Parts: sequence; structure tokens; C-alpha cells
Amino acid sequence: MGPLPPDKEPRTGTTLKQADLRLAQLYEISKLFASFANVQQTFDTALGIVNETLPLRSAILIEAGEGRTEMIVWTSEGQDAEQLRAVKQHVVAAYAYLIGASSPDSVELSERAGRTTLPPQPVIEGDLARRFVVIPLVVARRPPFGALQLEVAGPLDKPDLMFVNAMVNQLSIALDRDHVRRRDVMRREDAEAGRGKAEVRGATAEKGRAIAEDLREKYEALAAENARLYAEAQQAVRVREQILAIVSHDLKNPLNTILMATSLLEKGVPDEERGGLPRTVGRIQRAAYRMLRLIGDLLDFASIQAGRLAIKRELQEPGSIIQETLVSFESAAQEKNLGLTANVEDGLPKVYCDRDRLLQVLSNLVGNATKITAEGGHVSLRVEDRGHEVLFTVSDDGPGISKEDTKHLFERYWRSGEAQYKGTGLGLAIAQGIVSAHGGRIWAESDLGRGATFFFTVPASDDRRQTARRSGEPVPSTAFRKA
Repeated sequence: MGPLPPDKEPRTGTTLKQADLRLAQLYEISKLFASFANVQQTFDTALGIVNETLPLRSAILIEAGEGRTEMIVWTSEGQDAEQLRAVKQHVVAAYAYLIGASSPDSVELSERAGRTTLPPQPVIEGDLARRFVVIPLVVARRPPFGALQLEVAGPLDKPDLMFVNAMVNQLSIALDRDHVRRRDVMRREDAEAGRGKAEVRGATAEKGRAIAEDLREKYEALAAENARLYAEAQQAVRVREQILAIVSHDLKNPLNTILMATSLLEKGVPDEERGGLPRTVGRIQRAAYRMLRLIGDLLDFASIQAGRLAIKRELQEPGSIIQETLVSFESAAQEKNLGLTANVEDGLPKVYCDRDRLLQVLSNLVGNATKITAEGGHVSLRVEDRGHEVLFTVSDDGPGISKEDTKHLFERYWRSGEAQYKGTGLGLAIAQGIVSAHGGRIWAESDLGRGATFFFTVPASDDRRQTARRSGEPVPSTAFRKA
């Protein structure tokens, strides 16, 4: 019969003596861990005890807790740096496997050296894998919170593994208790700090309570006033909607009747009986047309707000739109002795737009410019090609607009305190809605005292876009799409 395996051999006096020694060592280690202070003070001493019967070349403890994972490395004197690097990689890979990490590289560790340097140990030839043991730190079936790797000079047998396992079990319990103790300390410190803050807050609150008591009635009155104002605002909105309905449905017909009657009246009276009649009829007609324009502005703005502004697009020549605007304002410019000019760039692309709506935008801008510009001044119109869009410009040499007022020009119902003519404050807001509906932009530039310039763009026709695509030019993100 051959020799028995090492773990089946009869226990000799030497093995019994070694077993007794290790029991004594475990007892000493258990006493150390029972009064665990920290790893440096306690575990360094425990490693010294282990090293008496189990010569260690290195020991590495990985401990996770309080939002961090730390690796503490104890090495023996004269250990080769390359060998030590391999030892570290071994324990990190084992720890990553224990906690289910995707790879060792995904484990974030801080590292520090143990306080004690182990005595130098010669390497005894044998199975390399049997010189390493990695045991997880586990308590009460909870997930591992660390691991301990020991590297010994020679192969580990079963009694060695039992000894190391018993020591690591005690270490796990000691570290777990230490974690609980530190959490308790932190909670107590936080509670003390919180109690101090609470006392300060209590004193402050007591002072504030007296102030709040005095202000309570004022707050209640303010809340009641706010409720009243809110109700009034809601009522104002309802009234505004009702007025808009009246304006749109009940006033346009009478105004059209007035305009028709004045036209017939003007034509039907003989010249010898007219007297001051034409002037009177003209005033009535102008007032009626102005009311129709105001009604149109209100209806347009309501449509813009509701997202229902009607846009009927067709291919149009930008130059003809400018010329039509110029003709419509010739008489107004002549009355104030204003210079009214237009500059139309050659070779302009067509624009796919609602002609009447663009005329409405230009009429608003030119109308404002003629009103604000002093007698003898100048208003100029310009249209030019800007690649994938066409730029319209209306400039005047009037008093200009302050930088602060420029920020609010396109807000609904807004009017500058320095405005020199009356209006609803809707014209520019409507112009912005019309330009936006075409896929363009509108803005203004001005320096106070140096006139103002209004700009708006309309995308060029699809023909221009197709040409750009064939030539490889980029089409901007504001590219126009047919409705």
C-alpha cells in the first residue's frame, strides 16, 4: 500500500504540537480582533502571529466600506517589484470575480502600504497556485465586502487552509463590527450637529414666529387681494374674447356698409351742390378704412396665437413686391416731403410666398418708418439674394430706437414710452408671425438718434434649392417646405 495523502496521515507528535500552536495563535488573534481598533494597529499584529507558523511573502487586504474600496499591501523584504505586480493582479482579479464585476479594470481601488514589512522568505519550489489563498470577507450571508490574499513561501496544506480560514472569519466579524461602530459614531456626530442646528433654528423660528404672527393678517389680506386680482384677470380675458368676437363678426359688416354708402354719396351729388361734402366723405372713408385695418390686425393676431394663420403660397418676384409697396406709399411720402427709394438686386431668385401677407409685413414696416421720420427725411427699401434666402430691408433716418426698446419691439401690445404715433402695438408682432409662418426671420438694428433698419428673410424658391443640391452646396436647416 502506498503512503497516505497528507490530510489522511496519522497525527504525529509534531503535527499535534503544530495544531496546539495554531490554536493558541487563533486564541491570541481572537483577543486582538475582540478589541479591534483599526487595521494598522490590529491586523499588523495578527499578521506577525500568523507568520510565526506560516511564512508569508505577502498579504493583501481589500476592504469596501463608507463609499470607498481600499487595498492594503504588506510585502516581505527584498520582494521583486514585478512579482509584487503579479500578486496584486491576482487578488484584484479574484475580488472582481467575487463581487460579480465585469472585469478587474472596472474595480476602483485606492492603495496603501501596510505599516509592517514582513521578514524575507525564500521561495520553496512547488505548485505556484498552492502558494496563494484568497478568502472573501463575508458575514451572515451578506455579499462580500472585501477579500484577504496570503502568499506563502511554500505550498499550503489542509491544516494551513483551515487555520487561515478561521483567522479570516474572525477578521470579517471584527471589520463588520468596526464598520457598524464607525457608522454609529458618524450618525451620532451628525445627530449632534443636527441638534445644534435645530436649536439655532428653533431660536430663530421663535423670533420669526412673533414676526410671522404680526404679518399673518397682512398675508391673508394679500392672498385675498391676489385672488380678487386673479378673478378680475380671468374676467378680463373673457371680456377680451367677447370683444374680439364682436369686432370680428358684428363690426365689419356695418363698416363695409358705411364705405359703400360714402362711395355712392360721393358719386351721386352734383358738383354744384357738393360744397364741403367731399372732404367730409373722405374723413368718413379714412376712419372706416382705419377701423377695418384694426379689425384685421386683431383677427390676424388671434389667428397667429391659435396657430391658424392662413398662408397661400405662390411663386413671386421679390422685386415686384417691393415696387408695389413703393407705389402704395408714394402719396404718404409726398405729404411729408420724404424721399422714398427702393434698391432691387439683379438676378434675384423667386420666393414661394403669400404675396398679400408679405405686402402686409412691408406695409407695416414702411408705414411705421414714414410716421416716425421727420419731414424731408428718407426711407429706403432693399431686397437682395442671400444664398438660400432673400433678405428684405426697410431703413429710415428717423430718431432711432434705444437698445432696451429694441428687445421688446416684437412683443404683443408693447409700445415704447417714446412712441410718437398711436397704434395697437400688434403690427410688429403680426409681422413676426407672418415671417415665421414662411420659415423666415425678422429683426431690427438701431442706434438711438441714427435711424432704424428692419430686416426679414424669406426662403428662396425650391428651384434655387434644387440647384444648390445638384451643385453640392449645403441647404440650411431652415429650408422651406411646401405646405
